[in-house]
Amino acid sequence: MTDSVVAQKFENIASWMTSTRPTKLPDVLKGVFFMDGNPLPDDCITMYNLDWDEQTNCLTLPVTGPTQWTFHSNLLGWFLLLAAKISHFRYKIEFEDDSLQQAQITPITFGIPVPRWILDATMCQHENTNNGDLWDRKNVWFGGLPRVGEYVLRRIVDENGQYTPAFQDMLKKVDPECLVIAQDTEARDS
Repeated sequence: MTDSVVAQKFENIASWMTSTRPTKLPDVLKGVFFMDGNPLPDDCITMYNLDWDEQTNCLTLPVTGPTQWTFHSNLLGWFLLLAAKISHFRYKIEFEDDSLQQAQITPITFGIPVPRWILDATMCQHENTNNGDLWDRKNVWFGGLPRVGEYVLRRIVDENGQYTPAFQDMLKKVDPECLVIAQDTEARDS
């Protein structure tokens, strides 16, 4: 089975960006997240369907995994999607401890981890939440250029498949349609 790119509507993201297999993913990481303020041509992610390592509090998020990531439905979105596919781009997310408050994010491209002196990326639960609804995504480039590419991850669909209050706000900030990688069987059923 090969993957294909399909267009999907954000208005019903809870029906197609879902868990398709059980994993041991912690509740704070379940659901669908909007990358609010992300300057790149991608909008939403899910960590569903990924293997969670309970020993190391770690997972690897493939950018081009089936229904893991959404891309803008335009030339820049296509370019980012194709570049991610060619490079097998993914993120290794390693939490500091069992509290799951703070994580180190390591981009991996062509199988090579990006050194922290190039990009020191982190994810931490927003100081006013501890349920996983808000995460600050921070970057420090080349040891001293902070804030380039930073954004807030907002949960828009909870672990029960219900839209959160952040969902309507997200709809105002995105185009109605996005690109997503789906299994061929999913593409035929759409």
